[in-house]
Amino acid sequence: MKQIHIGVLIPSSTIFPIGKDYEKGLKEGLSSFPELEFEITKEFIGQGGHVKTEEAVTKLITYDDVDLLTGVVSGYTAERMKEKFNLAKKPFVVSNLGEQLPLYERLNEYIFFNSFFLWQHAWSLGYQGVKRFGKKGMFVGAIYDSGYSFSHMFNEGMKAADPNSEWSFSIPPMPNKGELSDMNIVFPFIEKYQPDFIFAAFCGSETTLFLNRFIEEGWHKRIQLVGLPFLLDPFIPLKDDLVCYSTLPTAHHPSITAKKSFYHLGFLAGCGIAQAAIKVVDWKQLQQQLEVDGAFFNINHLPHEKNINHETILPVLTKNIITANSEEYTTEILEESKTLCLRDPLIKQLDSSLQFGWINPYLAI
Repeated sequence: MKQIHIGVLIPSSTIFPIGKDYEKGLKEGLSSFPELEFEITKEFIGQGGHVKTEEAVTKLITYDDVDLLTGVVSGYTAERMKEKFNLAKKPFVVSNLGEQLPLYERLNEYIFFNSFFLWQHAWSLGYQGVKRFGKKGMFVGAIYDSGYSFSHMFNEGMKAADPNSEWSFSIPPMPNKGELSDMNIVFPFIEKYQPDFIFAAFCGSETTLFLNRFIEEGWHKRIQLVGLPFLLDPFIPLKDDLVCYSTLPTAHHPSITAKKSFYHLGFLAGCGIAQAAIKVVDWKQLQQQLEVDGAFFNINHLPHEKNINHETILPVLTKNIITANSEEYTTEILEESKTLCLRDPLIKQLDSSLQFGWINPYLAI
């Protein structure tokens, strides 16, 4: 193809400029292949709810007649719209942080994942927590952050490290609109269970609220703290020194911070789409070429002899050293960590009828 028409789904966020960063990265990735001309048609989908997203997808496919769709969309939303892409015979490159565990039977060959697979990071944090700090782990998070696969995978990682590990959790109820989670509910349970380490699943303003309260209660001197990359990004100075452990968004590019994640996802999407497009004659061959290239993960096609790049990317554990009242912190890279493989039998054994979660992509709030 010499030209490609791409439909882009743009969500909004109060935490990061998700849509703006993704679009910029996408265009720069596509521009890396000057032999390809591209046209982009955008549709804004708010927080990524199903109704708005489905309406946008329908318009892009039927009215705008795009060759391919991409955008920051949750895996849950992609599952619910798989038949649209099957009927149109057009690929959907789903970009997200990987907040939800993919379910094989809910997808098809037209859905491709461009993701950091943060559920794998959550598994690794559970595994590393038990190996490094002790068998008593606790999941503490807002009900929003807990509505994805993080707590489940954290528990699975703990069990993989030690079948006799002990898991507890504390999740405050959904706050009123415009308010933050009530941390007063969390800390009595920390006192009750006395864990060796805590997985703190918060984002945005609630992160700083929790971390400062964690310091005020003196737990930062007694319990180890772990979290996803967004535990410290965006970062606001804290009241005391703190050491916590997290992961990098992607092991391929250690310099990429959490706030640069969506730009990088866009850039990867642009490069992968362009790479496939320049090898085919028309849009009808795009799906097959995307599958052959393997730049994105196609969950329904996993031939054992084929190397899926995403399966070789192990989460990288980091140690973050924070100084009181400082606007910056130091990050030390520790090691690549074992994680749950996308081909692991556990994933296929999960009961899909029991899987649930938020529809919007993570951080689109």
